[in-house]
Amino acid sequence: MTADRAPQGEAPPAASSLVSVVIPTFARAELVQRAIRSVFAQTHSNLEVIVVIDGDDPATEAALAKIEDPRFRYIVHEVQQGAGPARDTGALAARGEWVAFLDDDDDWLPTKLERQLALAPTGRPALLMTLFRCISPDGDLVKPARLYKGSEPIDEWLFDRHSWARGGEGMLQTSALMLPRVLFDHLRFKDTKQHEEWELAIRAVKEHGCEFVIVPEPLVNYYVPTNAPSLSKTYTWQRSLEWANSMSGVMTPRAYAGFCLTVVTQAVSWTKQPRAYLELTRAAFAKGRPTARQIFAFAMIVATPHRLRRALRGLAGRKSVPNA
Repeated sequence: MTADRAPQGEAPPAASSLVSVVIPTFARAELVQRAIRSVFAQTHSNLEVIVVIDGDDPATEAALAKIEDPRFRYIVHEVQQGAGPARDTGALAARGEWVAFLDDDDDWLPTKLERQLALAPTGRPALLMTLFRCISPDGDLVKPARLYKGSEPIDEWLFDRHSWARGGEGMLQTSALMLPRVLFDHLRFKDTKQHEEWELAIRAVKEHGCEFVIVPEPLVNYYVPTNAPSLSKTYTWQRSLEWANSMSGVMTPRAYAGFCLTVVTQAVSWTKQPRAYLELTRAAFAKGRPTARQIFAFAMIVATPHRLRRALRGLAGRKSVPNA
């Protein structure tokens, strides 16, 4: 069950809102208020904000009920369902032509929506994204490191390796994405609890003909979780491999191999599971088409401790991050 609520005494947003901003949240009242403030600070003000509280969370609901802005409303999931279904709930309730997503622990720079709309193509649907700044104790990095130019499948841009040593060349972040509202009549975030934003983007481009456009400016602050090893309880290599297999009819063999060898292995290296390396390698060669760069990257990931890789990425980031 869900409940749709506007702040007491306020009218619901007008149906003419151009951009609907969807923010899923649970038990992070202070962080979600920071995210909301960054939306209301946008230079493009023709918007509505829909926060979806994913479960019984009186503290967050009490905090949000104090927001006095007619562009704001919140929806409550009576039973917790997960971030993907919460985003779907918000998108399906949206009144705007566009739906932009923002995670409750991230925030936007003021020109984010304005710059995305300025680059939106006319006459065809589009998936819009900006560069984003990954902020962590090891240093800041601007990602993706390589812009998408449309000359390759989006899944190969995401998962293939285009250089011998540089990672993070293709990357998606949900807080940087904006899509047409009508797309959600045909496409959803799925309750996989794993890789749902990748699947949405890949299917939007490859099955629904969306053009993928990236604003070449870091207009999103993405705060990297500091407890990455604990995520292995939710994000497991087995689930990742199951997801890749479910996408085998959509992903190219080259992208499938890159996902197995260079994406999933970075997660399992936290726990040093030899069986995972064996199974992922077997899958990459049986169902994919590995490249020399992918194999080299896999060897380096296996041989290099995760902490050292993070430190090296942070060092590179401090030297290369442009001023935003």
